[in-house]
Parts: sequence; structure tokens; C-alpha cells
Amino acid sequence: MGHGQVDNLLCWSTICIYGTPYLIQLGLSPELIALVWFAGPLSGFIIQPLVGAFSDKCTSRMGRRRPFMIIGGLLVCLSMVSIAYSKEWAATLCGKKISNDPLDDEEIRKMAIMIAVVGFYILDFSLNAVQASIRALVLDIPPVYQQEAANAWAGRMLHIGNIAGYFTGFLDLLVLFPFLGSNQLQVLCIVAIIVFTLSLLYTCLNVKEKIYEPVDNDPSSLYNTFTYIYRAIRYLPSPIQKICNVQFFSWMGWFPFLFFRTHSTDDPEYFDKSTRYGSFALLIYSWTSLVAGALIPQITPTSPSSKNPFTIYNIYIISHILFALIAWCTLFVNTVEQSIILIGSFGIPWAISMWVPFALVGEYVQQEDERQIEENTEVRPLSNNDIEQDTYLNLEHSPTSSSSTTSTLENEEKFAAGMILGVHNLYIVLPQLVVSLTSSMIIKLVNDITHDENSDKFGWVFRFGGIMAIIAAILSRYLDDLHVCRR
Repeated sequence: MGHGQVDNLLCWSTICIYGTPYLIQLGLSPELIALVWFAGPLSGFIIQPLVGAFSDKCTSRMGRRRPFMIIGGLLVCLSMVSIAYSKEWAATLCGKKISNDPLDDEEIRKMAIMIAVVGFYILDFSLNAVQASIRALVLDIPPVYQQEAANAWAGRMLHIGNIAGYFTGFLDLLVLFPFLGSNQLQVLCIVAIIVFTLSLLYTCLNVKEKIYEPVDNDPSSLYNTFTYIYRAIRYLPSPIQKICNVQFFSWMGWFPFLFFRTHSTDDPEYFDKSTRYGSFALLIYSWTSLVAGALIPQITPTSPSSKNPFTIYNIYIISHILFALIAWCTLFVNTVEQSIILIGSFGIPWAISMWVPFALVGEYVQQEDERQIEENTEVRPLSNNDIEQDTYLNLEHSPTSSSSTTSTLENEEKFAAGMILGVHNLYIVLPQLVVSLTSSMIIKLVNDITHDENSDKFGWVFRFGGIMAIIAAILSRYLDDLHVCRR
């Protein structure tokens, strides 16, 4: 299952490295590029819950998740090829021969932009389908006592996938594999497709799924998905709501960085070289995240009574402040070396953001589950005989307890771990939508004020993210009253 995480991240890293630079090279304006990145939040908002719901009820003999992984995988490969070869496909569709620079032809250029943009949307949607299926496998296959280890390994594979993707992007692949394409992007996409296919194939062949047997009264999966999400949002517990509020502004800070950490040079001659430097910076960033993610949790106290000031809450606040400082340091960056150091520094707050909020949500859910078990144990009559115990454990067969059962099920809907995590994910998806629109306005505003296409427009998008991080830091101060017992 971890192999699937690596292949997903390798494909995603390819797009992170070359996405914005390639679209700029095709002639798409920065304002419109920000809207292209709208595919990410849109696919996360729609595809992940739908794939989860439909795959839950999938009766295929291949298993519940495997069909969605295969279909999504095929679309990933097709979309990556369409992006890498958009200029060649455009020339073919326009019925024209490919020149040294096919973008000199306006008709080919417009067609190439359309193919690339459609490819980006298909890639985002299909990657989310594969990712949703893999995440579901992590929950489906391991028993309860292995869940923590399984998710830990999934996290490690995410870091490894990031490092592999950025390291591959840094290499001069055109020199190493000239037979795979005519430029760095084409070779990188082919390499990513090969690794993606082999990893996904390994996962599909080695993971054993149980065949789902439908129940006669199974309600509509789509209806259930939206109903449960609505109920979870409406009845979200206050501690989780506070975490979600912080997450909203935290990701409002992160997405400007994730969207615009690499961008193109105006000189086509240096396109591959500049993007490889960007890959190297992101490689340093990934290694920094991996090291910080391994070391920082070791300094946090494990006992609530500890006087260690580096509590999980204080570290979270510090991470937001550090992010804001790094974002505003873009005012003083003028060289490639400084840019690499700056991008690498973002790895420290990133490691904390990938750990603390999810740990708090998980610990709260675990604490609530234990409390629920204790309450059920206290309510259960101790003097029941075996028959009465069987009746108690199967309340749905008791007509006299139907109202009590309904109430219990409603409470489970409100506080179920899956729904809490689902709503938590919405507070990560929604900032993508806001940043996609806000960054377009910031870029346009800077261009209108400076009347210079080479202005520091992306830097100001970063600094906007820094302001959002300060708001997240302020809201993080209210998390210390969650009283989550850490072990």
C-alpha cells in the first residue's frame, strides 16, 4: 500500500516542479494559471468523497478499491502524456508540421494550452481517485492494532515519494535518457509513468481485498455521503472546530507557497536549467521536512504535567510564526542560492503542519472512543444471563429499544472518526479555492501597480500567505484548552 503513496507523490511532484513554469512557457498568463490550479481543490472536494462512497459499495470480484485504482491509474498515465506532449498533439490536431518552435503558430499555441489545461484537470481528478482508494486500503486491510503502524508507514512513503520526485526532477534526464523525449518535462513524465505503473501494479497484485456483499436495504452511497458530511459539519465538536479554524488559515498560508514555489524564466534557453534548480530546492525542502519530522516530535513532552515548554501546542504556534518570517524574507532574496535556502527552510514548518493537527484530531477521536466504550460498559447490566447479553448486544432485534438505538446511531454519526476527518479535510480543501482566486487578484493588482510583467508578483502572493499564517498562530493559542491526554 505504501508503494501506491510513492507513485502518487512522484506524479504530483512532477506537476509541482513543472506545472506553473510549463503553462507560462505555453503563453498562459499568471492570472489564468492560478485558476488552472483550481483543479486541485475541486477534485479533492468532489472526487475523494465520491470515490470513497462508491468504492465502499463496489461488488466487483477484483475488490472494492482495485477497480478505481486501475481506472484512475490509466487516466493518470494518459493525462501526463497529454501534458508533456501538448505541443506535439496540438500540431497534429491542427494538421500542421512541427517546427523548431511550434508555439510560433498561434493556432497551435491555443490548442496546446487547451490540451495542457484539460490534462491538468484530468490528472488532478484521477490522482485523487487513486489516492482515495489507497487511503481506504490503509483502513480496510490492517487490523486495529496495526492501524497506527500502517498509517506511519504511509506517511514515510509520502516523504520518500516527495524526495524521489524532486531528486528525479533535479537530474538532467535529457542527458541520461535522451530516447524518452525531446525535453526535460517529457522525459520526467515518462519516468514518472513507468514508476507509477510498476508501483500501482505491485499494490494491486499483492493487496488482498475482501469482496463486498451488498445488503438489500443499502441506501444510496451518494446520498449518504452528503447527508453525513452535512450532519458532521453541523454537529462538529468544539475542540475539532478550533483545530479546523486554525487549519483553514494555516492552509491559506501554505497554498501560495505550494502553487508558486517554482515559476518560469522568460528565456526559453534556460527553461530546463531553471526548473532543475527549482527541483533541487524542493529536494532540500523535502529532506528538511523528513529530518524535522523525525526529530521535532522527540523533544515534545509525553506527560501533561511536564514543565517542558516545547509542548505540541507551542511548537504548532512557533511553526506558524516561522512560516510567516520565511515568507516575508522573500523581500531580501536576490540569488539562486538564497532562493534554495529559503525554499528549504519551509520544510521545518511543513513537517510540523503535517504532524500536529492530525495528531490532535486523532488523539481527540481516540479519547472520545474510549469515553464512549466506558459509558457503554457502565450502562450495560452486569446481571444479564447469556441470552439477555445477546439481546443487549443486538439491540436492533429488540422492538422496545428502537428509539434508544436510533439515538445511539445518531450520536455515532455526529462523532464518527471518519466523518470528523472528512470535515477536517474540507478545511484544507476550501483554502485552495480561496487562494486560487485571491492569488489571481494579487498578481493582477501588482502588475497594474508596477506596469512590469517581471515584478515581484509571486513574492507578494507568498507574503499574503505569511499574513494568513500569523492569523493561524493567533488562533492556535486557543488550542491549549483541548485537554487531550497525550501518552
